[in-house]
Amino acid sequence: MATRIPEDVINQVRTAVNITDVVSEYVQLHKQGRNLFGKCPWHDERTPSFSVNEQKQIFHCFSCGRGGNVFQFLTEMKNLSFPEAVLEVAKIAHIEIDQQYVESTNSNKPANEHAALYDLYAEAAKLYHHMLMNTSAGQDALDYLHQRGLDDDTLDLFHLGYAPKEPLLLPFFQERGVDYQLLRQSELFIENEDGSLRDRFVNRVLFTIRNSNGQVIAFSGRSLTHDEQAKYINSPESVLFNKSQELFNFDLAKNPIKRSKDIILFEGFMDVIAAFSAGVQNGVASMGTSLTVEQVKKISRIANRILIAYDGDAAGQAATKRAIDLINQVAPALSIQIINLPDGLDPDEYLRKYGKQEFTNAVTHGLETPVTFAMRYLKQGRNLANEAEKLGYLDEVLKMLATVDNPLERDLQVNQLAQEFNVGATSLHEQLKHLIQQMPMANSSAATGYKNTRNSNLYGQKAATSLPEPQLKVRSRTERAERTLLVWMLHDWHVWQEVTAISDFHFTKLEYETLFLLAQGYWSTHHQYDLGLFLDYLNDTNLARVLTDLENDVMISQPSLPAVKQLIDQIMHVTPLVDQIKQKLQQISEAQQLGNNELLVTLTNEYIILLRQQHAQQ
Repeated sequence: MATRIPEDVINQVRTAVNITDVVSEYVQLHKQGRNLFGKCPWHDERTPSFSVNEQKQIFHCFSCGRGGNVFQFLTEMKNLSFPEAVLEVAKIAHIEIDQQYVESTNSNKPANEHAALYDLYAEAAKLYHHMLMNTSAGQDALDYLHQRGLDDDTLDLFHLGYAPKEPLLLPFFQERGVDYQLLRQSELFIENEDGSLRDRFVNRVLFTIRNSNGQVIAFSGRSLTHDEQAKYINSPESVLFNKSQELFNFDLAKNPIKRSKDIILFEGFMDVIAAFSAGVQNGVASMGTSLTVEQVKKISRIANRILIAYDGDAAGQAATKRAIDLINQVAPALSIQIINLPDGLDPDEYLRKYGKQEFTNAVTHGLETPVTFAMRYLKQGRNLANEAEKLGYLDEVLKMLATVDNPLERDLQVNQLAQEFNVGATSLHEQLKHLIQQMPMANSSAATGYKNTRNSNLYGQKAATSLPEPQLKVRSRTERAERTLLVWMLHDWHVWQEVTAISDFHFTKLEYETLFLLAQGYWSTHHQYDLGLFLDYLNDTNLARVLTDLENDVMISQPSLPAVKQLIDQIMHVTPLVDQIKQKLQQISEAQQLGNNELLVTLTNEYIILLRQQHAQQ
């Protein structure tokens, strides 16, 4: 028999954490007035509409309507049941839960449709890691990784593995009787023409790819020999793995990013791992050189600044240019800087050549703005000793600078150009002024992607983020009265008693009437109203959304006993009368269409009586 977690335990767990700390793991919040605001994690939006009320310990999205306490947030965010959310928060709060409740929760947990695949990938990762660390077959791969500067603790942390030359994974799972269709669906194997399967990864070092929750979802295999056609082979996309949405190492980097508000975007897995081992732990990789819209949105929810550390070769620099353009388009509030490592080295090479201290200094101090990067990028492929190409370069740079809003930055860059190319600063300033005057008033940076001066950030300053107030919904007088009265009833026992003394009172809106009825049950076992307890008592996602919407309604004033009668009158008398008048008008219209003059006279008289009653109430 299921053993429910007692209410006092649930209350202890909920009050042991601050909802802001939990939500901040998934949403970047900014203080505005009494509440904190951020972009809703459940839908795309440019204007933040997601709010957290620390005083009431609730969240609410003014766009999609989701809301509740910390338990409802995790049930929505991680697709957990309510008991699972309680156990999750208990872990965060370091509260021990009696084993009987843990076992009961697990025994009643519905089967996740992807649980078997997650288990399969977890077992595969363990086996590959064992092959790397503990077998003679994996010794060459282990030696290779040691030579790359990775110690065993780092290999354990990132769960690197080795896929041997001989078949390993398929016989391992077949011996355990794993279903053929599950193996086929996993994408861990290649299907032959006759339907048989074979290991996808052979004689490769394996990088384990995990989702934001730390679950293994894919692998990337690096060849150990030069005769392979592909240096890297990646898991194809599957029901678990969507390449455009995942960032390598995001699960380990989340907390360092949250603390610093900075994220470093590397090009390769080895760059991330090497940087992590050097103490730079807020790095992720974008699964190649193509940053995606989904990845940028994911980054913007948790970081204020992104440092791009792609490789120094032509492909890496082109990818940096594309990343800057995409970030400016998708998340213009995100500050951008570029880590420019000397000698064109990639981060892993630089670290091995110069050591941890120099690498840390380069990451911290070797930064350039998007404008500086653009000026360096535009030099590629040009012979600047040639006068014609030099003039072409200066013309391109000035056109780009004309899109920069910050006049100090423009002046600084123009003076550097004059010094570098030994030309008159006055001439360059005059040409730049002419180009700016030719620019349309609604200046667009689509061609360059460098207009956004907050991404220059020359002096370490970040533009203030202005978060607009959420738009208020237009509601009828009756609904406004019902919302106000219901909140007053919950928060003030005297209002509750006055309303419930009316035997035939009810709310016209179904959600409010349901909350009213459930509140009667709540008051029968509780002596005072506690928002968190009542949300737990509801145990209903939709009703939790309605309640948090009510609690966040800025139009609802403090309870006032003299005003209660007016609200009740609006709900019980004015609203029914309005409905009767509408119905009577409809009946009059139908009588006119039928040509029934006798009925028309009767209905008209009744209509006039209703109007007089309405006038008397006003």
